[in-house]
Amino acid sequence: MDKQDRIFVAGHQGLIGSAIARRLERDGYPNVITRTRAELDLKDQSQVSAFFEKEKIDFVFFAAARIGGIFANNTYRAEFIYENLLMEANVIHNAFINEVKKLVFFASADVYPRACPQPAKEEYLLSGVLESTCEPFAIAKIAGIKLCESYNRQYGTDFVVVIPPNVYGPNQRYDVMNSQVLPSLIKKIHEARATGAEEVAIWGSGEPVRDFLFADDVADASLFLVNDYTGNEVFNIGTGAGTSIRELTNAIKGAIGYTGRITFDKARPDGVAKKLLDVSKIHALGWSHRTALADGASLTYESFLKEMERSKVRTLKVSKIEPSPKDADVIGERKKPVSTPGQPATYKNTVVIKPWGHEFLMFENDCTAVWFLYIKSGHSTSMHCHPRKKTSLILLNGRAMSNTFRNRRFIKAGDALIMEKGVFHSTKALSGEGICILEIETPPDKTDLLRLEDRYGRERSGYEGISEMQTTNLEKYDYFSFDEPERFERHSFSKGKFSISFEVFADDGEFKKHFRSHDNELYTALRGTVLDRNGSAVLDTGDTQNSNAFTSAGGLRIPGKAVILKTMTRE
Repeated sequence: MDKQDRIFVAGHQGLIGSAIARRLERDGYPNVITRTRAELDLKDQSQVSAFFEKEKIDFVFFAAARIGGIFANNTYRAEFIYENLLMEANVIHNAFINEVKKLVFFASADVYPRACPQPAKEEYLLSGVLESTCEPFAIAKIAGIKLCESYNRQYGTDFVVVIPPNVYGPNQRYDVMNSQVLPSLIKKIHEARATGAEEVAIWGSGEPVRDFLFADDVADASLFLVNDYTGNEVFNIGTGAGTSIRELTNAIKGAIGYTGRITFDKARPDGVAKKLLDVSKIHALGWSHRTALADGASLTYESFLKEMERSKVRTLKVSKIEPSPKDADVIGERKKPVSTPGQPATYKNTVVIKPWGHEFLMFENDCTAVWFLYIKSGHSTSMHCHPRKKTSLILLNGRAMSNTFRNRRFIKAGDALIMEKGVFHSTKALSGEGICILEIETPPDKTDLLRLEDRYGRERSGYEGISEMQTTNLEKYDYFSFDEPERFERHSFSKGKFSISFEVFADDGEFKKHFRSHDNELYTALRGTVLDRNGSAVLDTGDTQNSNAFTSAGGLRIPGKAVILKTMTRE
């Protein structure tokens, strides 16, 4: 590339695209062209065509994609294929039409068959069945690879394909349901260090082996193939060496400075034992990676901390909603029994599949139960009530709309609604990626349910039965649960831009020693009461308060055992 060339980096805000943009800026290329999704929708053929015609692009780095983890791939299968195909087809075709000098297309190691020999060579593409958990994304990327190959063969274009392994670095995605193994570990271990947790439990044995490549090395390989290679083939890139999840965890532990214990839950599934790429082809041309895993992990953690600093912590309203006369009237009219399917002896180690998403039990004692809900974008729970229990709803991410007979509320991450017994309510997800909610029930009773309106035809039915419950492959739902111990313990759980912790205090001594309040948290009592110096209740069982209630009260104490749920959101 010459300095005067016009270079389009598609996906410049993502992990790989941002690394390429940084490298081009560092190397002194003045004509780097980027567009946000709002400025240029790559799925829109007319917009992409007009963009290429106007900007006279010379080189393209195509790093844009709809991406996500196992859950997102399984939930949005159609969108993963459709949207990625549209973006690829529009950009690759317009690169051909406008005679772009070279295009670099980024695929993924997921394009290789699940059972192919390891490390995977470029010629193994399409030689077997794909890994089912990432099949939609892989199919779209394979189509992009073959589209590049077809334009090269038919029209003599210079479109090269790069297949990286697990990429990490600055601008890593930490959002809900989408983060990969390395950012998940960073979040989990960082949260453990921040909360003083003595142990971090990692799913699986820690033995699976993967290749982890720093994003700046991806940029380096890409520019190498543009500037020092003439051709249009497919290239694996990577370190050429495998790293076990255990080794990766220790590297991240060192980068973060966490001094607690790391344990591995071997009862949890591991996935594929080894997933590596053969990089001998690009090594033969003279390129190799530069960044050691320990150095890359440290740089990534530094970037993560800067992102945390930039993010404004938002803890907003806690609204208490009393039943209206209409609530009481409707409950009186609906005294006819509803059909309640058979229920399991316990909801632990179970995910309940709903028409609008799913939910699972995180915690339960004789006072309260905490359920984690995921509601898909545009979907809504039924208009329902719980005649005999109070419900706290805490929105962990995104935006939602809550409806009751009294009013309609638009709520954002950090808001909490306390529904008193007998309040009919529904919650609709307004955010594009869906929403996550904590539902705290006081007392715990899933059969205490009356549905009034339901777009899924469940008006006369009770809580879902065993047939709608899943007890296997729970890891794809990020299942997490916690049992109440006798003495002090703290258990933390982080996803995307929110974190949850459970703290158990056997007595006031443990409470005074270990409890700390922060401006960025909500508090819910799952057992017991928190009193101020005058003996007035600041937080009672089943109630939720923001940090203002704690900072304004002095001399906090507990008269007996207490379990406190803390939630924090950053959006």
